[in-house]
Amino acid sequence: MRTRILGISGSPRSGGNTSILITTALEAAAKQGAKIEFIELAGMNIDICEHCNACTDLGRCKKDDELNKIAETMLTADGIIFGSPSHYASLTTLLKNLLDRTGRFIHLEGKVGSGIVVGRRSGTDIVLSQLLFFMLVKEMIVPGSAFWPVGFSLNVGDIRSDTEAILMASQIGKRVAQLAATLVRNPVPWSVEPRPVGQKVRFGDEWK
Repeated sequence: MRTRILGISGSPRSGGNTSILITTALEAAAKQGAKIEFIELAGMNIDICEHCNACTDLGRCKKDDELNKIAETMLTADGIIFGSPSHYASLTTLLKNLLDRTGRFIHLEGKVGSGIVVGRRSGTDIVLSQLLFFMLVKEMIVPGSAFWPVGFSLNVGDIRSDTEAILMASQIGKRVAQLAATLVRNPVPWSVEPRPVGQKVRFGDEWK
């Protein structure tokens, strides 16, 4: 069975440097036999999370925009590669909205995850940390790479001159595909454990 690897670019600029790195990673995953899919959030309607908790009961967001369709695609993937440029040392609004809203109801435990970040000069480490915090709390499995998964550029296409970033993206895609294939054949036990769906009233309480 072919594994499914999804790439999500949070850049508001379609076909930009973040997308170039993610598609590079996906091409490497495809060479490992994975079925790949790429989603660019640019131009999509991804509204903010209202923290209404309705998704706890619905299993999806109550808002009628493009998020629920993306969430369904995330659930069918065996591995997800998230990408974002650094906007004032933070994730883009589009990707942050996606993570805020799906993070409240989607279960990604046992899936492979990786993050790729693009910046002009600084802020990339902070953005990468934000992606890692999301993946770890969602119980995803994150493979390492020989280089930090960041690239440096300004104008569209400049990232191709960052040869280390291109090599890193290829390595990330290859490792995500390889690890996902291994986990599909031999899933970790906790990937099928039931998860609590309620809200903690206060620190230390049991899930209600």
